[in-house]
Amino acid sequence: MDDSPPWYRPQPNGLLLTGTATALFGYLTPWFRGSPRRQWWYSGWGYLEKEGGWTWWVIVFLVLAICASLWAGRSVELALFAAGATVAGMFLAGAVVAVSLGMLPERTGIDWVGELPFGMGMPLMAIGFGTAIAGALAAVRR
Repeated sequence: MDDSPPWYRPQPNGLLLTGTATALFGYLTPWFRGSPRRQWWYSGWGYLEKEGGWTWWVIVFLVLAICASLWAGRSVELALFAAGATVAGMFLAGAVVAVSLGMLPERTGIDWVGELPFGMGMPLMAIGFGTAIAGALAAVRR
């Protein structure tokens, strides 16, 4: 008699789930403001409120990674899928941030990006993506 739990019962990978959810929250949270006087912050939520466009794909990949991470503790294939979806979300989120930086007016100083008023979004994305990849590697390794 097989006493193993059914395959459909979730067995989440904690690091992968927490990291991906943190990255998604960081994507939706403000990243930086164009200037100290502006009230509008660049964020994934700001893009989604305006028009969405291809920025929706970040949300799609991260939600897929969150769903797959719920069963990543039970299936190496789902851990790999979650890792791939996380990397795809990370790549697209980086592209969205790069496009946002490109939309800013040109500045003369050499360190003008460092002088931008930053929010918590980018550090949360960095921590989340790093944690998710570490969790995926740990899940695949075992």
